[in-house]
Amino acid sequence: MDKTYILPVPEKYQSLAIELSIESGKIYSKAVSFLKKMNKKGIKISRKTFDRYMEWWIHQKDFVLHSQSKQAAYQQAWTAYQATLQKIKKAKKKGKDTSGIRLPYRNKKYNKVVFKESAIHLKGNALMFSNKKGEQAIVLRDIVIKATLKYAELIYHTSKKRYYLHVVVEVKEREIEKGKGVLAVDVGVIHPMVCFDGKNVLIYNGGILNAKLRYRNKKFAEFQQKLSMCKKGSKRFRKLENAKREVLRKLNNQIRDVLEKYTSHLIGYCVKNGIGTIVLGDLKGIRNGAKHGKVSNQKVHQWMFRKVARRIEEKARFVRIDVVYIKENSTSQVCPVCGSRNKPENRNYECRNCSFRYHRDGVGAINIYRKYTGGRLLVVGQLACPTGVRFEAHLCCPTRWNVHPVGKTA
Repeated sequence: MDKTYILPVPEKYQSLAIELSIESGKIYSKAVSFLKKMNKKGIKISRKTFDRYMEWWIHQKDFVLHSQSKQAAYQQAWTAYQATLQKIKKAKKKGKDTSGIRLPYRNKKYNKVVFKESAIHLKGNALMFSNKKGEQAIVLRDIVIKATLKYAELIYHTSKKRYYLHVVVEVKEREIEKGKGVLAVDVGVIHPMVCFDGKNVLIYNGGILNAKLRYRNKKFAEFQQKLSMCKKGSKRFRKLENAKREVLRKLNNQIRDVLEKYTSHLIGYCVKNGIGTIVLGDLKGIRNGAKHGKVSNQKVHQWMFRKVARRIEEKARFVRIDVVYIKENSTSQVCPVCGSRNKPENRNYECRNCSFRYHRDGVGAINIYRKYTGGRLLVVGQLACPTGVRFEAHLCCPTRWNVHPVGKTA
């Protein structure tokens, strides 16, 4: 397992960091220029030929960078070039238009600097990042890292207006004992996840998530209206397209942040409470033929149940928790106390037979749990009130289920 430390570069090395970044940008730009020229002439070159040419060109220049850092700079261009070729190949195979797919063409004045393993040295509490022989190295003092160093990247943080070193280390995974409990998860539109572990109901509040989705729809509609009044390809059209792309990118990142923190919190809860199996409702095909009105249809089609389930699967696999799916037909209608069926009219479920009242999504999670375990009907006195989890910027797991190597910075 890899762990990344983000370490600030001391002020006295900031000017050196700028110089290294510029040199890395020159090498990257030369690689892009060469590949673009070869592609324009219709010449297909091999990786070996590309490396030889770049090594010959670099040998004529006087760069401060470490030899491995020079290689990493032009290898970035080659990786991007090959990834774009694969994208074009897949698009052609599917019969799609490839005119919008462009090979790397932009030059970079500044580029990230990669320090490979041979350029990183840990001597006592000093972490050194070497450059060309005889040139000044970047040295970070008072560093304690008890793990295997893999590589580091020198990156400029725009928000902080200074360079930082992202040091990647390899740490051993901690053995986690597999739990025996079962947790049922009801994935919903209003509340992204409602869970039941046999005793407690946990509701993940969807207020902020749904607000961001509505705001994204609003901004998208505003940009589309403005674009419809512009001539396609005009200067204003391109400016609006770029602005729309940037706004949607930020909003999508915020939505992903909510889902990531919620799913991490859920897995942490499972580890803390000895859960060995997560049961998810199978919602495959729920969008087919959805006819609930314009607003409701939009909510259903923007429902990210598959994305939530995928992230739960990936994170659960890391802590040895099994994930299973079962059909959840009528789980929000059956009373978990008497077994009668009642169609809820709002967010609260009320049984007309035994007067049982509870949160509608909580009833769904309870019935998924009962359906999987084959359990009996509930006794009302044994069911606790639902516990809510509200999103905040610093929402943390209820337990430290991932490994953190020891380290500190000055």
